[in-house]
Amino acid sequence: MGVESWEVHGVPVRAVSEVNSAEYDALVLVSTEGVLPPQALEDFVAAARQLDASLDKNVSVLACPRVSGGRLVVSPTGPLTAYDDVRSVGEAALAGVQRAVAAGSLRPLVALQPHSSWPNAELVTLLGALEALYVPLQIRESFPEEAHKVEALGVYGEGTRAPLSRLLAEGVALEISRGAARDIGGADPERMTPLRAAEYVRELFAPPSAVSVRVLDEPAELRRQYPLLAAVDRAAATVERHRGCVIFLEYVPKNYERTVMLVGKGVTFDTGGCDIKAGGVMAGMSRDKCGAAAIVGFVKACELLQPDVKVVASLGMVRNSVGEQAYVADELIRSRSGLAVRIGNTDAEGRMVMGDLLAEMAERAPSEKEPHLYTVATLTGHAVRAYGAGYTAALDNHAARALDHARALQAAGAALGDMLEVSTLRREDLAAHRGRAAGEHVHQADNAASSALPRGHQAPAAFLLLVAALERGALRYTHLDVAASAGALPAPPTAAPLLALAAHYGLVHVDLC
Repeated sequence: MGVESWEVHGVPVRAVSEVNSAEYDALVLVSTEGVLPPQALEDFVAAARQLDASLDKNVSVLACPRVSGGRLVVSPTGPLTAYDDVRSVGEAALAGVQRAVAAGSLRPLVALQPHSSWPNAELVTLLGALEALYVPLQIRESFPEEAHKVEALGVYGEGTRAPLSRLLAEGVALEISRGAARDIGGADPERMTPLRAAEYVRELFAPPSAVSVRVLDEPAELRRQYPLLAAVDRAAATVERHRGCVIFLEYVPKNYERTVMLVGKGVTFDTGGCDIKAGGVMAGMSRDKCGAAAIVGFVKACELLQPDVKVVASLGMVRNSVGEQAYVADELIRSRSGLAVRIGNTDAEGRMVMGDLLAEMAERAPSEKEPHLYTVATLTGHAVRAYGAGYTAALDNHAARALDHARALQAAGAALGDMLEVSTLRREDLAAHRGRAAGEHVHQADNAASSALPRGHQAPAAFLLLVAALERGALRYTHLDVAASAGALPAPPTAAPLLALAAHYGLVHVDLC
């Protein structure tokens, strides 16, 4: 076990067989109610609790000759209730490694322990610890001396349910994938313009990758194939470095029985267009590409973990700019599927970016094995208002709901602390987007913020349903609104719902009990 090693974000990660390894200079221990520390530390931690009652409330650094470097970092989850979940141990692990680094540790060692309530606690603890190693892309590029926070990370496991080697292999793959999603989602609007995002993705899946990459950036072809997306791109396309593109990804294993078909919103910056975001709400809109970013991360996880599921993805990468060429309210645009779409609000650009791509996926889906279509997007402020930070809104169409898909995805996400709330599409949502004036088929949006509208996160999913003709038939479709879960500045991007999809499609071993 001591020789098994991996690398995450340029940092060596090794399995370690003892808490006092001379190769490391601190031990990080997640402390939580009902879980004993490693046997060699039981009496020491008990005595420390007697001395300092805050040990179960605050991250503490203790001098301890029994552990690596003589430095024990105790990171508590705090008191737990029946309403707490596995996120508590992941958050404590992240805080513990960060505290170790702040204390001067360059080679921390983290302990993984099972938890009676959360069967995947060890993997979630590991993910929290690995997350602490991430350094944002632009910091790595502009300040190379700050590219790494530590020199190495050790991982010790005592009584883990799964073999430590498997936990490390899966955890490392997931964190590398989340790192790619953070790079794309977190980079600023100039570093991650549509075409530079395409360049990043090409490098991420450079041959001999099992993932194929194709980029469509020819303006005439974008207008012909994806007229709704091209309308959003119209103003930005007048500036060469800002013009849009579509990135296509495909992962095809030798044997598979299911196909995941993903469409991602990759709006590299959202001014709101002519319905401009006024009143100081434009800051942070570089994160409007986090849906597409999470899909890139999920495909990277497939490349690394090689599940028996085919994955096809289309990422609409555009900038919603304002200018003399910008699309405006009242325009009537013919969609890929031949529908007349009346524009009501140019700040409802996400559904425009994804609508024709989803329609194309629906055209292709009948030729695929057991297809399930998804849209993933930071789509509405209403999702934030409805569910609060940290929760993805999941909405099934009728065919997916018949299989209780969103509930299953919710359970898979909860197993790894990637939380979803299940929402429901209703007749009112479709009615809100049916054409109103003579000749129009679909009404794009009302001229108000989603948070000010009734059913403000459900109705946009109905728009996508209508423009892709998914309101009837047997094709399964789920919309995932990650506006509340993707991470808003200054917090780092989360890569949600990458972990939920990874657990649901069997990329990693999770216990859903």
